[in-house]
Amino acid sequence: MKIISLVLSFFITIGVLAQQTPDPTHPVLRQALRSIDSFRIAERKIDAQSGFPLGLHTAEKSKRSYDFYIQLDRRIRSIPASELNFTDEINAELLLYSFEDEISEYRFKSYLNPILSEGGFHTQVAGMANQLIRTRKDAEELLKRYADLPRYMEEHFQLMREGLQLGIAQPVDVVKSFSNTYEVYIVSSPEQSAFWKPFAKRPTAISEEEWQVIQQDAKRSIMDRVVTAYRAVKTFFETEYLPKAPKTPGVSHFPDGLKFYQDRVAHFTTTDLGYDSIYSIGLSEVKRIHTAMMAVKDKVGFKGTLQEFIQSLRTDPRFYPKSGEELLKEASYIAKKIDGKLPQLFGRLPRQPYGVEPVPEAIAPTYTAGRYSPAPINSNRAGHYWVNLYNLPSRTMYTLEALTLHEAVPGHHLQMSLTQELENLPAFRRNLYVNAFGEGWGLYAESLGYEIGLYKDPYSEFGQLTYDMWRACRLVIDVGVHAKGWSRQQAVDYLANNTALSLHEVNTEVNRYIAWPGQALAYKMGELKIKELRKRTQAALGEKFDVRKFHDLLLSEGTLTLRLMDKLIDKYIESNK
Repeated sequence: MKIISLVLSFFITIGVLAQQTPDPTHPVLRQALRSIDSFRIAERKIDAQSGFPLGLHTAEKSKRSYDFYIQLDRRIRSIPASELNFTDEINAELLLYSFEDEISEYRFKSYLNPILSEGGFHTQVAGMANQLIRTRKDAEELLKRYADLPRYMEEHFQLMREGLQLGIAQPVDVVKSFSNTYEVYIVSSPEQSAFWKPFAKRPTAISEEEWQVIQQDAKRSIMDRVVTAYRAVKTFFETEYLPKAPKTPGVSHFPDGLKFYQDRVAHFTTTDLGYDSIYSIGLSEVKRIHTAMMAVKDKVGFKGTLQEFIQSLRTDPRFYPKSGEELLKEASYIAKKIDGKLPQLFGRLPRQPYGVEPVPEAIAPTYTAGRYSPAPINSNRAGHYWVNLYNLPSRTMYTLEALTLHEAVPGHHLQMSLTQELENLPAFRRNLYVNAFGEGWGLYAESLGYEIGLYKDPYSEFGQLTYDMWRACRLVIDVGVHAKGWSRQQAVDYLANNTALSLHEVNTEVNRYIAWPGQALAYKMGELKIKELRKRTQAALGEKFDVRKFHDLLLSEGTLTLRLMDKLIDKYIESNK
C-alpha cells in the first residue's frame, strides 16, 4: 500500500530525479535516471492534458508505472557486478529499492486501498492548505485545485469500490475510527476551514481591491467545492465502505495475501528473511527486554508483577503532563539538552535547525505520540519535532526522552538533514528514505541516551525499555496479524501486557500495523543491524575505534539497505586495520 500522505510527504521513494549531480559512473544507471525523469514528465503531461489539476488516479496510471519500472528493473539487474564500483553498486541497489513500491502496487493491486489508519488520499490533499500565495496567479492555480477536489475524491472512491469487491480493503476496526480524518474539513463557514489559511492574509504584490475579489472566490470555492468534496468522503466511508469493510484484520485474507505480505517484509526490512524468522527474532527480543524491565522494577522497589508495575505507571498522575504547554516545554528542554551533547557522538552535524510543535489537530486523535516533520534543505522553514497533545492522560512523560532521541536528535532530524546535505550523492538518494535504515537509526538513537547522560531516572530508563519492547513486539504482532491469523484484540493484549504504553497509544499503534503491513518490522531489524555493525567494528579495531567516526561513516552515504550497510562497514574495517 503505497501511501504518500500529508504526514508522510518526505518519505518519497522516487522523488526529485532531475538534474542529478553527480551522475553515476555506469552508463546504464545514468540512462535509467534520465528515463525516470522523462517518464515522470510524460505522466505530468498526461495529467495536464486531462484538465484535472490534481491529476489522474486510475488503474491505467498504475499499470503505466508498472510497465515502465519493471523494464527498468530488469535492465539494471542485467548489469554484471564486475562493471560496478562500490558507489554505483549503492546507486543500483537503491534505484531497485525505489522501484519496488511502483511494481508491487500494481502487481498486488494495492492502489485499490489508498488509506492508512491515520489518513490517506483525502488527507494528502489537505496539504494544499499550507501553500503560500504571493501573486494573483498563485491564488488562481490554488483555486483550480480546490475546484477539482470533488472529481479527485470520486476517482478514489471508484478504486476503493473495486478494492472492496476483491477483498483488498482496510478492516472495520481501522475504518470505524476514521471520522476525524474528514469531519474536520466539513465546516459551516469558509473562515473555519483549514483551506482558508492561504487566503487569510493579503500578499503585498496583490492590491486590496484584487484581494477582496480573490477572497470572495475562495469563500465560494471552499463551501461549494472543498466542503462538498469532504461531505462526499463522509458519505462514502459511512454508507459504502464501512458496511462492506472486512471484519478480520490482516492481508492474508487478500488475493495472494501471503505473497504480498512477504513482498512487504522484504521491502521494509531489506532482507531475504521469511516472516517466520522475523517472528522468532521478535520473541527472542521480547524475552531479553522483559528481563531488563524486571531489573528496573526491582530497582525502584516495586513488589508486584511486571504487569502490576505497568498498571501503576499508567494510573499514577505524576507521570502525565498537566497541560499541553507542560508537555511541549519538557520536550523542548530535553531536545535542547541533547543538542549540547551531540559533539560527543558526531564529528559532523547538520546545518538545518529544527523546532518543537504540536501534532496538527486534524490528525492528532489517531496519530502517534510524536513524529518528525522534515523540511527541504533549501526551504525557508526548519524541520519540526511534532509532539501529540491530544488526550493528555495518554501521554507518558517517562517515555519523552526516548521519543525525543528518536524523532529529533540524534534520530530523524539529524539523519535526514545530513542526508539532504550530502552534495556528493545523486539527487534521488538525497530524497530517498529506506525504512530499515531510517527507523533503525531512530531506534538506535534511543539507546545513545545512556552514552550522553540521559535516563538517570529509573522511570525514564523503563520508558526507554518500553520503547525498545514496543519495537520488539511489532515483530511479533505484525507477523501475527498478517500471517498467523491474530485478531485485533490479540495484538492489543500483547502490546498492552508487554509495554507501559498508554492504552490509547496501544490501540492507535495496533491499527497502524493492521493498515500498513510490514512497515513496523523496519525499526527493530534496522536497529539490530546497526548494533551488530558497531560491535563488529569495535571488536575489529579495538583501541582505534572512534564512535564519532563510526556514526559519521554510517550516515555518510545517506539512506542504505542493510546489505549495503554491511558492505560499507566491512570496507571501513579493512581500510583501518
